[in-house]
Amino acid sequence: MKVLTTLLFSVLLVMSAVMVVAQDRDVPVAIERAEIDDTEIDEFDGCSCFNQLDIERAQEFELELELMAWEDAKDVEIRAFISGYEFNDVQSISDGIGPFDFSENLTYVKRMHLTLPDDVEVDDYLLRVIISDRNGWEQIYNYALKVDTKRHSMKIDDIVLSSNSVKAGQALTAVVRLENLGQKDEKDVKVTATLAALGVSAADYVDEVENDEEEETEEMFLRLPKCAEPGVYDLNVEAWYNDGHSKVSGQSKITVLENEACKPEPAPVVVVQQAQNSTSTGAPSASTGGIRSALEIILLVLVALLVVVGLIIGFSRMRGEE
Repeated sequence: MKVLTTLLFSVLLVMSAVMVVAQDRDVPVAIERAEIDDTEIDEFDGCSCFNQLDIERAQEFELELELMAWEDAKDVEIRAFISGYEFNDVQSISDGIGPFDFSENLTYVKRMHLTLPDDVEVDDYLLRVIISDRNGWEQIYNYALKVDTKRHSMKIDDIVLSSNSVKAGQALTAVVRLENLGQKDEKDVKVTATLAALGVSAADYVDEVENDEEEETEEMFLRLPKCAEPGVYDLNVEAWYNDGHSKVSGQSKITVLENEACKPEPAPVVVVQQAQNSTSTGAPSASTGGIRSALEIILLVLVALLVVVGLIIGFSRMRGEE
């Protein structure tokens, strides 16, 4: 009996020593309270009846932590994350802050921000918070979340154009891909594509887009004005759903090229030749000499005419006197 008592006492001593060593290696910082967007959440205890927090995807949420240090701690980092998202390797649902130094018996408030993508699956998740330092054993906390979605939610997933550049006067087509992110199927979804600056638009209807499914419009035909001004224009796309009570928008760019037929006629060019000044230095030009010769001949003819007229008048007077 004494041997059994001694063995039990030895085991207890060893376990106590191990627990003391383990406690000494723990990061001496604990989460006293946690909130998501001002709603307090409790640490998950594994019970199936545990009350989860419902949170909608396609939004950013704030995680606020109230922490207390029972000893001084240095270089403490805090990381919060959600595992299981298909594209975590591209866009993880996580945030990290620190390092921080904590003082014994002080309460700290730290805030983190995480974003739930619009394509994360509707399901149950655990929000994990890890508190760690350089060489201590980390503290891990789990909080149960129910990731949900809105009753009605639509997304323009893609805008496919026949060409991103088109000449004025020509046409292009647009196909719009829609994704239903809501809980309800959407019927008679109206889609419009508009080049407002050019006064051009087209529309199409999609009969039904089921929940978590994608659908495309038919080709929408857009003809540009013949003499549209060259430049880059916004193509605005809108999809009306939920019986026309909700709308989602998207945008693309189109380059309009000049139509050569719309170039203005060049103005006629009039060439004016300036006559040379007769007083200029150097030999007179041939045209100037010709004009002078003509004037001299005309002058001689006039003088000859005056002489003949004078003679006729003189003869006439002499006859009259006889």
